[in-house]
Amino acid sequence: MCGVTQNWKSYEPIKKASQLVVTAEHQKYNPFRFVELVLVVDKAMVTKNNGDLDKIKTRMYELANTVNDIYRYMYIHVALVGLEIWSNEDKITVKPEADYTLNAFGEWRKTDLLTRKKHDNAQLLTAIDLDRVIGLAYVGSMCHPKRSTGIIQDYSPINLVVAVIMAHEMGHNLGINHDRGYCSCGDYACIMRPEISPEPSTFFSNCSYFDCWDFIMNHNPECIVNEPLGTDIISPPVCGNELLEVGEECDCGTPENCQNECCDAATCKLKSGSQCGHGDCCEQCKFSKSGTECRASMSECDPAEHCTGQSSECPADVFHKNGQPCLDNYGYCYNGNCPIMYHQCYDLFGADVYEAEDSCFERNQKGNYYGYCRKENGNKIPCAPEDVKCGRLYCKDNSPGQNNSCKMFYSNEDEHKGMVLPGTKCADGKVCSNGHCVDVATAY
Repeated sequence: MCGVTQNWKSYEPIKKASQLVVTAEHQKYNPFRFVELVLVVDKAMVTKNNGDLDKIKTRMYELANTVNDIYRYMYIHVALVGLEIWSNEDKITVKPEADYTLNAFGEWRKTDLLTRKKHDNAQLLTAIDLDRVIGLAYVGSMCHPKRSTGIIQDYSPINLVVAVIMAHEMGHNLGINHDRGYCSCGDYACIMRPEISPEPSTFFSNCSYFDCWDFIMNHNPECIVNEPLGTDIISPPVCGNELLEVGEECDCGTPENCQNECCDAATCKLKSGSQCGHGDCCEQCKFSKSGTECRASMSECDPAEHCTGQSSECPADVFHKNGQPCLDNYGYCYNGNCPIMYHQCYDLFGADVYEAEDSCFERNQKGNYYGYCRKENGNKIPCAPEDVKCGRLYCKDNSPGQNNSCKMFYSNEDEHKGMVLPGTKCADGKVCSNGHCVDVATAY
């Protein structure tokens, strides 16, 4: 976890983050990412604003718009897709102890909010004075069910100040660390300085840019790849914010910055003769020809999608049916992937590492940190003998200089990492589901 405190000290000048460019490697993919944000307002904020919910809503819309403006220089758009105001009572216990409150908020997001609202990231705004910090968030956690969260103290009546705190904490979620002494963003103090001043900067440093894109390219937080629908965005439409919202045909930014020849930046309407202004099936302001591939196959369980010739949008991503055999019957399709233990060992440890012998998996009957099947109420539940291949993953390391026949991965930060993935084949005709090895015909 990382937080921000009240005083901001600037150390050195350098070029603005807005002058940084996306590298050729980034351009190989869609360079933009989209964070679908939910803001949660606690009861103390409602009390502070005398119960004026319209005032709170307006402020939250302004905060979200400002955060989106800040992140545009990072090639990231932030769209407000949800706002929950705890007007009657808090859904969690909000304490001055920031660590406690962040943990409780993350648990609530995972078990409650995510079950009823699709989104990528949630931030809690509180009027309670937090101890020693005015914001706190997990680092490198974007898309994680619990840890893609932050808490923000309503530290100032000035919207920009609070928006910068929010951008700072969301930056941690995106893998951005606090700025080091050599980081800079022109003649400004930068957003990721560990301390904030009364007149904070709206610029990220060069270090922040590379931290962020290193996280995106190497950890691939998949939830921020899709662009939200205009109907999903709840804040009032703003022409020029580069988000396609209700009532807009296109949005290419301000007239000064617009580089889309199909779009009239002043009106967010298509220019005469244009069929489209953006989308995976839009080429030179016209719909791509029917049959043009717009989304590549990611595995044999995920067929490619093709343009219809009638829309600028690529059709929905469709997968083969869960449970269909794949990789020559070494696995079964699951949500567009073909999860097998060999690939999971490779992802954790690299080349020359393979699925371990069956005897290694018997350790999953122990019910301790290196061997269990699932957790219930915080307790590690040992595997039944028939479920041992649905607990901790064990691999055999044949790389040079290694001789580890029962290699496993464990992290205090993420206990789930290193467990056999759901949908993985555990026996002929069976797959892992919630720590059990179950019949593939009934698993889904």
